[in-house]
Amino acid sequence: MTWRDRIDPELAGSYRGVRFHVERSDTTGGRRWLIHEYPRRDRPYAEDMGRKAKEWRLQLFVAGDDYDKQRDALIAALDAPGVATLVHPYLGSVAAVASDVRWSESTRDGGVCTFQVTFAEAGQEAYPATTVDTQREVRQAADAFEEQLTQDFADQWSVEGLLGWSLVAVERDLAAVMQGIEDVVGGIADEVAAQIRAPINMVGIVLGGFNRLRNAVLRPINALDLYSGNSVLGRSDDEDSGRVLLTPGTPVRAARLLLETGISSDSVTPPTADTPERIQRAQNTIAARRLNSRAATLAAARLVADTDWMSRQDAEAAGASTMELIDRQMTTDEAITDAVYAALVDLRAKVSDDLRTRAVALPGMTTYTPQRTLPALVVAHRLYGDATRADEIVARNDVPHPGALRGGIELEVLSE
Repeated sequence: MTWRDRIDPELAGSYRGVRFHVERSDTTGGRRWLIHEYPRRDRPYAEDMGRKAKEWRLQLFVAGDDYDKQRDALIAALDAPGVATLVHPYLGSVAAVASDVRWSESTRDGGVCTFQVTFAEAGQEAYPATTVDTQREVRQAADAFEEQLTQDFADQWSVEGLLGWSLVAVERDLAAVMQGIEDVVGGIADEVAAQIRAPINMVGIVLGGFNRLRNAVLRPINALDLYSGNSVLGRSDDEDSGRVLLTPGTPVRAARLLLETGISSDSVTPPTADTPERIQRAQNTIAARRLNSRAATLAAARLVADTDWMSRQDAEAAGASTMELIDRQMTTDEAITDAVYAALVDLRAKVSDDLRTRAVALPGMTTYTPQRTLPALVVAHRLYGDATRADEIVARNDVPHPGALRGGIELEVLSE
């Protein structure tokens, strides 16, 4: 097959379906080079800026007894807006626009109209792909909420003028409010009580306590240390106070613990406000309750933002605990400031958007029951072809020993 066989024998083309005949075709192409020339340097530098847009300069004509109708149809096609298909007799079909059009006709050469048209490659409209970093949005909303809760607590908490039994009663009320976090973070109540006259420091201690709770549940552990009794998670001696005495778990478990600990202070009833001292005690109790629950809310929101979820169910479960904490702060019986409420509304919206955005494409959960006792490595390899996912199975199912997953016991695993 020669070149004559590969072109249209009539040298005909079309644009927007209007036919014409091509007399001559010139094409331009190449690449866009930016030449950098430097003073006192003999050698320039040529920077490649990408391929040039191709152009086709066609000399074409329409002829015949009805050439005038063909001429008008072609002019209308060339003047029409938008990209269209150019059928080139040599090159085939391309998406192009008519960027420069000229035509001529004469009485000497009747029945023919000659066109000179420059067609330019249309390409495609492409913009840089943009996505919203929803995790960053949650972190920023959490930072704003932390600032508001800190300021609100500092405005509400006061022990000025309280002496003797009144001060002791405030410390007792504070210990009752912090009992939930005290149960899992040793020494937190004593640390807070030591800073009773510095509300900003109290906020920092409580926030730190909830962060320790979250991090301890999520921390990886060394299996050999755990089963030999050397794990810090198994110790409860006095010299190790301040550590979270919890076994590791999943983000879902961490969110659930934050919810339980955050709402534990709701059961603490403020004293009857019938004297100036009791009025101040009641205000402090309410402020401490809010600090406890808001600190838990803040830790849960940051947990959501910091977690790369493995399944939709995990994201939804942790999200439900976090949303419940936020909703409880927004629907309290006691009035809250506009600034705190606005920060909670923003935080709720950002957490919801993050969960919705990142959980959509995640795999679901299913179950798997090994027929006999096997190591987690073997189960992970059988399910996923990837033995490194053994830790995922162990943590999700709270397996007593990763070297022996008991046969006949149903395991919760990812579907892919």
